[in-house]
Amino acid sequence: MTDFDCVLIPLDGSQRAEAALDWVRVLSARQIRLLRVCPPESEGDADAAREYLAEAAARSCPPGAAVDVRVACGDPAERIVGEAAEADLIVMSTQGAGAGGRRLFGSVADRVSRHAPVPTLLLRGGRAPVSTTPLRRIVVPLDGSPSAERALPLGMRLAAILGAPLHLISVHETPPDEARRAAVAAYLDREAAAVQTAGLRATTETRTGTPENELLAVVAPGDLLVITTHGRGAARRWQIGHVAEKLLRQAPVPVAMIRADGQ
Repeated sequence: MTDFDCVLIPLDGSQRAEAALDWVRVLSARQIRLLRVCPPESEGDADAAREYLAEAAARSCPPGAAVDVRVACGDPAERIVGEAAEADLIVMSTQGAGAGGRRLFGSVADRVSRHAPVPTLLLRGGRAPVSTTPLRRIVVPLDGSPSAERALPLGMRLAAILGAPLHLISVHETPPDEARRAAVAAYLDREAAAVQTAGLRATTETRTGTPENELLAVVAPGDLLVITTHGRGAARRWQIGHVAEKLLRQAPVPVAMIRADGQ
């Protein structure tokens, strides 16, 4: 399975949030769902919100695309997570200021990526926005743990859809001895072989240093980074709030996050 059944894109009326619409042209999805969450006190604005979503769809979605527009009222993160039950990918900006100062920023993106039942592709907005560029590589950090490996199927799916190779990378905080170095190389080679068996291209790399700094040194515009977060469960190595948060705030690339707890 490669095509996404349904891609959910939350919008707040801002140009920054609408950067997520660029992805409907490159992601293969059977349905595109646009969502506008209004404040509870603004239920009367539902018609205007629906008209805005219809206009955004006409302006940005490919002709003939199956587009569904939905308007909800309440807490943005809670409503996005609720709507995600019928999707298999969320694409959203981490910052966007709409009418009345409504924002999709920081805490909302953090809560969605922690609690959504599907992966979240996050595009940084703000003063140093991530631009949409032709994708040349999917970067997946692996540390040998099952939680980190949960990012690999999503990376492979995106690689198949986007026609991009996978780059598997392992980062060690201290220089490994010769036996450990050989074991890590063998592990990455096995994972790369599995990727290649699926008809995809794969490269590997091992680096030494602080994980977030080394990953920032590796990625460049044209990459897409796929990592796991700890969700509701115990903290994991690539958790939002530490490594993942720093990458999201500083990496010049989109970041796709999938929960490591398997929910």
